[in-house]
Amino acid sequence: MFGALKTAFRTHHPVSAFKSLTQSTPRGFHAVALRFAEQKNTMNPIRPELGASSLFGDVSAHVNEVPVEQGGKATVKEYQFSTANFKTSTKKLRLLANQIKGLDIQNAINQMEFSQKRPGKRVMNTLAFARTNATTQEKYAMDASKLYVDRAWVGKGIYHRRIKTHARGKFGVMHHPTAHLKFTLKERQPESTEAGRATRRNIRGWKQTKKVWTPLIEDKPIYNPTRTYNW
Repeated sequence: MFGALKTAFRTHHPVSAFKSLTQSTPRGFHAVALRFAEQKNTMNPIRPELGASSLFGDVSAHVNEVPVEQGGKATVKEYQFSTANFKTSTKKLRLLANQIKGLDIQNAINQMEFSQKRPGKRVMNTLAFARTNATTQEKYAMDASKLYVDRAWVGKGIYHRRIKTHARGKFGVMHHPTAHLKFTLKERQPESTEAGRATRRNIRGWKQTKKVWTPLIEDKPIYNPTRTYNW
């Protein structure tokens, strides 16, 4: 840089030399940024197709969809909700998650209302709030009578550390865990009885009855008996 400046001042006027140096292409990270900006302005921006849901959406994937009235596949609505991190452990909260999994939303709320677990009240309020959101929001518009808890899982939160004093000037570290519960609500689809019967009949041997206990046959001979005494 300084060598080029000296050469420019020797051969040209100082003002023209300074202009030639400033107008030249700079080097370094800022030069790469400038060149990238110039190329970005000259390039034609890529615009999404008409009707695309986002910049990364593809309209061609939705053109060939068959509506439900014409025999197409119905999309299952689902609503996912979560509690905030509160003071409890994942081991304790996992028991409540397993308890409400697969139950109707009203049955799950009743179970949490009469549960003796401390996080039960918070889970009950969260289930009731999620049911209200799933039924009132226009995006979902789900039927409250058909809602059930499809999945429920537990996640860890922040573990707060506190000092626990001991004797003789010593101390330890206590860890207060926090956790949250996530669940997914879906509408229960009615199952056809004919399909259920056909599936049951296809099971091999479902008509055969087998006795659990049979009486001992005492007149049956014993072959190759073991020795009673081994000495």
